[in-house]
Amino acid sequence: MQKRGFLWSLTGISTVVGFMLTVQISSRPQGASAPISSYVDLRTEIQAQMQENRILTDEIAKQRAQLVQFEAAQGRQSDLLKALQQDKQNVDREAGLTPVSGPGITITIQFDPNLPYYDKTAGLFDEIADQEIGLIVNQLFANGATAIAINGQRLVTTSSIRLVSSLGGPASLQVNTVPIVPPYVINAVGDVDRMMAVLTLNNVQAELATMQEDCIITPHRDQKGVTVPGYVGRLPGTWAKEVSGS
Repeated sequence: MQKRGFLWSLTGISTVVGFMLTVQISSRPQGASAPISSYVDLRTEIQAQMQENRILTDEIAKQRAQLVQFEAAQGRQSDLLKALQQDKQNVDREAGLTPVSGPGITITIQFDPNLPYYDKTAGLFDEIADQEIGLIVNQLFANGATAIAINGQRLVTTSSIRLVSSLGGPASLQVNTVPIVPPYVINAVGDVDRMMAVLTLNNVQAELATMQEDCIITPHRDQKGVTVPGYVGRLPGTWAKEVSGS
């Protein structure tokens, strides 16, 4: 009897385990690997998260240094005023309101009819210029860029890059709501090696070439190699007014 009971127990356990394995296998997604587009989206998201983490870490360090500075100036008006003025300069620089110069790269994108013609992709850039340039900018910011301008328009947290359609004519590219025309010149100050590496990794030049767009990437490694102007548009809160309580 004990042997028979043991066999029935073993049979029951085997049945349950087999059922669980069947459910687990049947619930797996079909295919051996994820689509390439999903991999690219995931990689871009990881890069963006890493950049955000670096920005937040730097911000914490700056806030701690500012607190120490204010505490040291406490009770001395002249020192406190200097600290506040220095803080304003730092805020303006971080907000992109002041020009920045340093090592960086220049990317020039323009149509080149001498490049090979492909039926499916030739001329496509005109329809997705905002997406392509936006992707390049995101890759640069996630890999060492500290300041970027497109045709002289400084990119800040409120900046926009979009194609705007016009009646009876082709769409025009606008940066910060300001229309710009080719050639599109991207100036980026930051870590030259990291920015060059991400552009190479993502085959930016080759991809644009399939659309007959010539992409020239030039590194500038000296301390004043690239200059990015300050942002001159309106900032959030420009029209804000204080409302007194009733």
